[in-house]
Amino acid sequence: MGCCQKSVKYSLFFTNFLVFVLGLVTLGFGIWVLVDKPSFLDLFSSAQDILNENDIGDTSSFEIGVYAGAPIILIVVAVLTSLIAFFGCCGAVKENKCMLITYFIILLAIFIACIVGAVFVNQGKFEDEIKKPLNEAVVKYNDSPVDDSKDAAFKTIFNEVQAELRCCGVEQAADWKTADKPNWDQADANKPAGCCKWSRGQDTENTADQIKECRKADYTMTEKYYFKGCYDAFTDQINKQQDKIFAAAIATIVVMFLNMLCAFALCTMAE
Repeated sequence: MGCCQKSVKYSLFFTNFLVFVLGLVTLGFGIWVLVDKPSFLDLFSSAQDILNENDIGDTSSFEIGVYAGAPIILIVVAVLTSLIAFFGCCGAVKENKCMLITYFIILLAIFIACIVGAVFVNQGKFEDEIKKPLNEAVVKYNDSPVDDSKDAAFKTIFNEVQAELRCCGVEQAADWKTADKPNWDQADANKPAGCCKWSRGQDTENTADQIKECRKADYTMTEKYYFKGCYDAFTDQINKQQDKIFAAAIATIVVMFLNMLCAFALCTMAE
C-alpha cells in the first residue's frame, strides 16, 4: 500500500469518526428538544383546536405535525448519519470497493438533500404560521373555562408556557386586549396568571398577592414584569443554541464533502 493510499485511508477514517461524533451531538440536541416540557409547540395543537371549534380562519396550512415532528426527524437523521459514518470507517479500514461505492452514493444523496433543504427554508413563512393562529386563538381565550374543555387545555398550556419562558402574550402583553370577553377569574385582571409567576430581579416565584397585583398592572410595566412576547422568548432560547447548531451543521457538511472525495479516491486506489 502506497503512502498516498494510506493517507487517504486514514483521512477517510478520521473524518468519518468526526461525522460520527457530530451526529451524536445532533442526536443529543434532538432528544433535548423532544423532552423539553412544557413544549411551546403544544400551544399550536391547542390553538388549532380552538380555531376549529369556533370555525375561525383557515387552518389547513397550519401543519402542526411538521413542527411537532421536527425533533423526531432530527433524531432519525442524526442516528442515520452516525450509522453511515460508522460503516464509512469500516469501509475505509477494509478498503472494500463495493462498500466504498455504496458509501459514496449514500453520502452524495445526503449532501444534496442538505443543500436542497437549506435552499427551501423560508423563515418568514415559518414565523407567520406560528404567530397567526396563536393570535387568533388568544381572541377566544377564556380564563374561566369549563373543566376538561378545549378552552381549559388552551388556558393551561398557554399559562405553563408563559410561566416557563417568563413571557406574556404572543408578540407582547398587550395581545390580551384582543381577548373577547375573557371572563377573567380575577375581576380587575387584564392578563392571565401565567404572565405573573415571576418578577424581574427576584429569584423566587411571586406570591398570590404579587400575582394579583401584576395581573392588573399596565402592559407597559416591562421593567418590573416579564411582559415580553412568548414568540420572541421562544426564539431567544433557540438562538442561544443556534451558533452551536449551525457550526455543527456546517462542519458536518464540509466533512461529508471531504469524505466523498476520500471515498472516491480510495475506491480508485483499492485493488
